[in-house]
Amino acid sequence: MLEQLKTERLILRPMGESDVERLAELANNWDVARMLTRMPFPYTRAMARDWIARQATDRAEGAEFVYAITHEDGFIGTCGVQAHADGTNEIGYWVGEPFWNKGYATEATHAVLNEAAARFGAGTLISGHFADNHASGRVLTKLGFRYTGEEKRWSLARNEHVHALRMVLKQEAKVGRNAA
Repeated sequence: MLEQLKTERLILRPMGESDVERLAELANNWDVARMLTRMPFPYTRAMARDWIARQATDRAEGAEFVYAITHEDGFIGTCGVQAHADGTNEIGYWVGEPFWNKGYATEATHAVLNEAAARFGAGTLISGHFADNHASGRVLTKLGFRYTGEEKRWSLARNEHVHALRMVLKQEAKVGRNAA
C-alpha cells in the first residue's frame, strides 16, 4: 500500500480520480511535456484518467510507485520511482509551470528518495534530464545525484530523440540537500 508522505509544505499521496482534471490541465503544457520522456502533448483528460488507472496496476505489481504532489493549491505534479529489471530504480518527477522555482520538486523528490530507501534498501537510484532542462539538473544535484554520462532519450511530446544527461545516486549516500 502506498502511504502518504508529508513534508514541510507538501503532502504526497496516491493518485486518484480526483486528480484527473488538474493533471490534464497542468500536463497539457508544452513547456512541461517537452521536458519529460513519457508525457504526450497535447494531454487530455482521457490520458490522465488512463495514466492514473495504470498507476494502481503498476503499484500492485511493484513495478512503479507514483505520488501526487499536493500543496495548499491542490494537485501540483507527480513524483515516483520505477523499478528496473537490472536492480536499479529510476526516479522521475514534474510540477506544473505555475509552481516552478519554488523548491517543490526538490522537496517532493527528497521525500520520495527517502521512501525508496525504506522500500528498496541499498542500491542505485538513477535519474537524468534532457540537456536543455537545467532546472531539473539543479534539483537532482542538490539531492546528491552525480552525472555519469550522456545518451539520446525519446521524448514522446517532441516526437524525437533528445540529448539527455544520465545521473546516479548510490542509495547508501546521504539523501538531502547538498549531499556529498
